[in-house]
Amino acid sequence: MKRSAKRRVGERGASFFLVMVLGPALIGIVGLALDAGQLYVTKRRAQAAADAAAQAGVMDLYREYGWAAASASAIAYGQKNGFTASEVDPQHPNCKDLAWCDGHVTLSGVDSPNLIQVTVTKVVNTIFLRALGVSLSTVKAVGTAAISVEPQPVPILVLHPTASGSFSTNGGNTIRVCGGPPRSIQVNSSDSTSVVVAGGGTVDLSRAGPLDPGDCSIDAGADFANVSSETPYPGALLPSPSRYIPSASLIEDPLIGVVAPAQPAVNGSQSYVCAQSVAGIPKCPVASHNCPGGLPSDATCVIYSPGYYAAGIQINSKTFAQFRPGIYWINHGGFQLAQNSIARMATGVDNTDPSTGTGWKSQMLVYNSPSIPVDKNKDILNVSANSGQINNLAFPDAPNQCPNGGNCLVGSPTGSSYKGILVFQNRATATTLSHALQGGSGWNVKGTVYLTHTAASIKADSTYQSLSLQGGACSSTVLQGEIIVDKLSVGGNGCITMNLTSAAVFPVRQVALVQ
Repeated sequence: MKRSAKRRVGERGASFFLVMVLGPALIGIVGLALDAGQLYVTKRRAQAAADAAAQAGVMDLYREYGWAAASASAIAYGQKNGFTASEVDPQHPNCKDLAWCDGHVTLSGVDSPNLIQVTVTKVVNTIFLRALGVSLSTVKAVGTAAISVEPQPVPILVLHPTASGSFSTNGGNTIRVCGGPPRSIQVNSSDSTSVVVAGGGTVDLSRAGPLDPGDCSIDAGADFANVSSETPYPGALLPSPSRYIPSASLIEDPLIGVVAPAQPAVNGSQSYVCAQSVAGIPKCPVASHNCPGGLPSDATCVIYSPGYYAAGIQINSKTFAQFRPGIYWINHGGFQLAQNSIARMATGVDNTDPSTGTGWKSQMLVYNSPSIPVDKNKDILNVSANSGQINNLAFPDAPNQCPNGGNCLVGSPTGSSYKGILVFQNRATATTLSHALQGGSGWNVKGTVYLTHTAASIKADSTYQSLSLQGGACSSTVLQGEIIVDKLSVGGNGCITMNLTSAAVFPVRQVALVQ
């Protein structure tokens, strides 16, 4: 019993020794872990604050508000998140001092500065480490954002920055997108009703996106993005994997750098291959000069040559029109197709033009540049309903890959200086114009329909360009290209199919975190 009592006394002594010697060490270890955890969480918050501050600053640079406004925004966002933005640095315009940047980011050459680097700091009071003489610790994080240029596919892009109903549908129509980029439709208006849907209009993006080759053969899915916070999408948007994205970032006009063509020195011309009213020329029912046989005896077949058109191009009823490759520069009168008419590319004639293509694959550019006074009713692109046929005959067109016939026009090559544009509206037109592509009998075009002003000019004088799409049977109203326009409305009860390619890319100015 005495030995046992002595053993217990010894054990108590040993325990006391361990507590006295190891206790402070254990407390220090626990304190270090707790303080390290607090510093880790603060570091995460600091990085988020630095990124937010850099993004706020670079958005002011992107909007051309200037460096002072950008720096103020960065500091304000740092403070809003509980940190001090101690350094705001724009001194890396070419990534010279940023090894991670070189080769990974292409900075915008039109913005200076084009990059902002923000350092945020916060002094943290330690709790347990004070016992070791460490009462304060400074947490620091760096966020970097830039205005970069990235190659991106062009979606259906509606550019008006503030309009209500800048994208609208009316009727029981369906706009169906096949293939193309991950974001098929982009609406840039910030208005709370930027998208307006009346009637049973449907946007079908279920087979849009890069997984589909452009023929609606694969369930893919793409995005409908809206800069406005309007939510949910106010109509029928066919389901997943399609998505509606409100409060999206702007996508600037990707073709703003395309220089408008100069006015040609040579006037455009028309040559009549056959016309009932011209003596000595075979009647159009006889196939000649690539005018198809079977045209009615009172029809006209005409070949257009590029050049300057002071009074525009009007293709009248019962006219089969062919266009040689080149630039059709229109002053007044617009580019208009009447019902019961057909327009397509010429084959079997002189098809060589340095700006729009060579060989049998004839390609063209229509540049519409009305001078003052502008006639709102005539100085427009206008394809009437039931154009694309003559006496209910659409005439299949194999060379231009239009098996169903109709109007078959091909825009400038995507690799040319005109980047695939088919119809190009002068951006400085002094009047708001309303253009129309109406379906019903065959509208098969390849190329970009580009009808826009600049965002700055829209804000300055409120003029813009709008386009109305009216569909027919899905097999006959097919647009194989992009639409870039200030306002877009889709109407009627037909179907419009957009066959896009994900291969068409242009340099797009955008904002992004780069570190």
